Amino acid sequence: MPSPSISPDAKIQMAYDLRRSIRELRDRGLMVSAKWSSELLAALPKEYRQAPHLPFSPPPQQLHSLPQPPNSPPPNSNHTNHPRPSIGDFLPSPGPGSFNAEAGPSSKGRTIHGIELEEEDDILEEDEFQLARGYFDLKEYDRVVYILKDSKGSRSKFLKYYSMYLSADRKAQESLPHFLDTKEERLSLYPALSPLLNELKDEKDPYLLYLRGLCYMRLDRRPPAVKCLMDSVRLKPYNWSAWSQMAQLVYSADMFISMKEELPSSIMLTFFAISCMLDLHTATELVMSMIKELLDVFPGSVHLKAQRAMVYYHMRDFETAEKEFDAVQQADPFRMEEVDIYSNMLYVMNKQAKLGKLAHEYAEIDRNRAEVCCLIGNYYSSRADHTKAITYFKRSLMLNREYLPAWTLMGHEFVELKNSHAAIEAYRKAIDVNAKDYRAWYGLGQAYELLDMPMYAIEYYNQATSLRPYDCRMWTALATVYENLKRLPDAILAHTRALLGADRSQTPTILLKLASLHLSLGQIEESISYHRKILALGEKPGNGLNINDLSSSYLNIAEYEMRDIILQQQREQAQEEGEDEYDDSMSLDQDKGDLALASQYLEKVSQSNAPQRDRAEELLRVLRIKEAKMAADL
Repeated sequence: MPSPSISPDAKIQMAYDLRRSIRELRDRGLMVSAKWSSELLAALPKEYRQAPHLPFSPPPQQLHSLPQPPNSPPPNSNHTNHPRPSIGDFLPSPGPGSFNAEAGPSSKGRTIHGIELEEEDDILEEDEFQLARGYFDLKEYDRVVYILKDSKGSRSKFLKYYSMYLSADRKAQESLPHFLDTKEERLSLYPALSPLLNELKDEKDPYLLYLRGLCYMRLDRRPPAVKCLMDSVRLKPYNWSAWSQMAQLVYSADMFISMKEELPSSIMLTFFAISCMLDLHTATELVMSMIKELLDVFPGSVHLKAQRAMVYYHMRDFETAEKEFDAVQQADPFRMEEVDIYSNMLYVMNKQAKLGKLAHEYAEIDRNRAEVCCLIGNYYSSRADHTKAITYFKRSLMLNREYLPAWTLMGHEFVELKNSHAAIEAYRKAIDVNAKDYRAWYGLGQAYELLDMPMYAIEYYNQATSLRPYDCRMWTALATVYENLKRLPDAILAHTRALLGADRSQTPTILLKLASLHLSLGQIEESISYHRKILALGEKPGNGLNINDLSSSYLNIAEYEMRDIILQQQREQAQEEGEDEYDDSMSLDQDKGDLALASQYLEKVSQSNAPQRDRAEELLRVLRIKEAKMAADL
């Protein structure tokens, strides 16, 4: 989904729109979204956001027309303002197909802090609003609701209703018998949020629509939540919180496509698409090209550089991802948003020293952040101190109950401690937060496998494979359960599917397993074909395979080529022992095999220290005897 072509004038307009959005978001206490918009604004090149493009710095030829300086006295008692020059007065009209930006700054009044006042009610309620905002910053939400109980302005109404929501959320969490109980939390929220939803049902303000969507999300009412959030971002596209909440509700690629078609094409839609595709584990070169196009517009965006590192991480190109994460850390050493993912990757790469250094650095910055607690938990997990790791994951959840990585990682630690029941509980909480977390589904499969409940394990592994269809680990785990149940055809199908996502190191192991399974079913031709594929891989330069990795395939192919000789030997041995019956399972109505090839393969194995060496030497003796008899007959 390419981003729209952005003209220089549109970038200037975008800088203004972002400034206005930042003020609105800060006024309403949406600090995460305000921070995100501020970072996006700072990532624009300076020439598009400095004088003469600032609203209070018009071009020199316009200075004489300014009715009053920016620090002019506040408006008189009739609440009127002198008009300010609009940035739109200095920009040409956008042509067809250009970036769809909103109009420039209006001539409405501003507070002494430079905040635009959208309605007369906002001007009249300024003093009460500032008092309420002070209470809000101190988290005295009930006092905010009381002060603004009769408010009519858009800012005041949002702050009132948002404080009602936050107060209900805090009280619901405090009432829980166990702080990790997400289902009970939803039940305790329902009595408080239902009347709030009734009050918001007729509101059309975009920020109130966002709040209504947030309430629907907390009550697990997804369709109305999606509708409210979509309506909100159409009117206020720079509210990143609305986009990110909406991304959590996207459960499939089909749903994302249908939503994308209903939303206007814009820069923010591209950011949303990247977030959704990462969340759906569909990170591809398409996502990388979208990030590149956005970096052309926002070359200083650390967020986009971090997203690029995430794409490499999801593509399991850990070496490149590590370089990208290092570059992000160098650009902003205090950024914490993706540090948990970075620590996961270092854990998988067994870089314990670097993980420990990272944990120490961020613990000094702020150990009371969920991401940092998760990072420290990963460090202790890498040292096999699972109890201490669980302590930090729990602490992470106390700071942010919906912090998904901590739920999943805590489940992994319980699995390591063989506490399957606690692991299952943690994984289920992770799925409550985000049902798209394949690691939680995979963990549930592992836990039920430990409990010897294979049918449950199959169900959860299937969920994991549907979310990560090209992840070899998911299919291999599923195949292993089928093998233990003696459902060999199903195991073969799962292993075959695993090959599509296997890397160079995983492929030989899967091929060897497939060869063994086909042999167990008496499908000798199919089994040998997989052994030949293993040897073909072994002949490629830089494959990393040695004779020990290939010895089983060498031996099996040699036995196949010698099948008539081995069968004859079995018959003679049976006759010598006076047995009337003998095993003719290897009897095939085919011509003699390639004895020269068999001899070559057996010699390779016999000269190695592979476990199959003794069998190879035995077969070589049989082959030499057969060759000697054939020579004597001639």
